[in-house]
Amino acid sequence: MAEKKFELKSKLKKTTFFNIVKYGFFLVAIPSVFLVIFRCPYTVPFLVCDLCPVIDCPSKNYRRLIFGALLGYVAITRVDFCGKLCPLGTLNDIFYKVKMKISKKPLKLSLELKIILDLLKWTVFLFVIIAIINGNPRFYVPIHAGELLDSIRLSLLAGGNAYYARLILVLGAISLGIIIPRFWCRYVCPYGTTIQLTKKGIKKVKAHTCTKCGKHDTN
Repeated sequence: MAEKKFELKSKLKKTTFFNIVKYGFFLVAIPSVFLVIFRCPYTVPFLVCDLCPVIDCPSKNYRRLIFGALLGYVAITRVDFCGKLCPLGTLNDIFYKVKMKISKKPLKLSLELKIILDLLKWTVFLFVIIAIINGNPRFYVPIHAGELLDSIRLSLLAGGNAYYARLILVLGAISLGIIIPRFWCRYVCPYGTTIQLTKKGIKKVKAHTCTKCGKHDTN
């Protein structure tokens, strides 16, 4: 009985710690998330921040430091980045928690809709690959616009059709997280798709190199 209580307390402490890190990082990352959504001039964000002409984006100066810290944290704690750290994933979780407060009835996706959503995911992923191959084309946005809200306002006024198309896709996909859990993460985010493919590749390599020695069997 005492061992079970100890295990329960240990799990609660770990959950509390991870939640503090998760929501703490989310609060710190909010300005950068808004800037990336509304201000990033590149088709695929976070790839060429060092060369970006947008002066007021924190990612320009702190991307490598943050990226290194996140990799270290994930390596040490073994947590899943998409589920435990990604600010857009956390935003999706918050939206869905609000939805569950209103209605706890889950939305069941039909087989046809799942096929369509999977097609959307791979279409976005393929588009991103093509964009990278073509040098990650840049939209026109004002290079320096001062405060966050002014930056967003001027970007909205100056953006072209490609900019608006990406903006509608991103905002629409994030908003659908209110109805479908982690819609953005599961069906749109190219980084999430890349992580998913990497995990599958690692599992296949491990399965191929497994000698079936029985050391990892749980039964």
